[in-house]
Amino acid sequence: MTIAYKFLRPGRMAPFTGARWPPAGEWLDGGGSPALCRCGIHALEAVALPKWMTEELWRVELDDSTHPGGGIVLARRGRLVERVAGWSDETAHAYAEDCLHHLPRGGCEVVRTRAADTVAVAATVIAGTAAAEVGYCAAKAAEADAPGGYERERIRQAIWLASRLELERSTPG
Repeated sequence: MTIAYKFLRPGRMAPFTGARWPPAGEWLDGGGSPALCRCGIHALEAVALPKWMTEELWRVELDDSTHPGGGIVLARRGRLVERVAGWSDETAHAYAEDCLHHLPRGGCEVVRTRAADTVAVAATVIAGTAAAEVGYCAAKAAEADAPGGYERERIRQAIWLASRLELERSTPG
């Protein structure tokens, strides 16, 4: 069994498939042999959290899992263990503030534009896709500032989230 994380919409709804997860402790069958973006239960290691944020974050237990890369975990079936209580509008706002704090200062026009985009999105962030957008914009500003900046910023964001939410880290390096 593998423990991973799953972002869901309110009411335990999967953001892409619209499937409603059963209550915590009950298994959800992934419908066949797991294949990335096609079949199976898709969950996350902590390193991938910044890319997939929605309103609810859950710890999930996965049966017969594989790790195709990019912090994704695939399984034949999974069950919700518990909702991560620390993921809230307040935490999303703190995440956005942290992203703003680490934005590159100055730089070329692209860096300044990407930084401004981040500031604009961060102004109204709550726990949901806006938080993911803030992280994305901040990472794009970091990439415009220096090669490799996108990945470094995403790893930094994942470490911040894992620490703030007291999650097991699965970040590289």
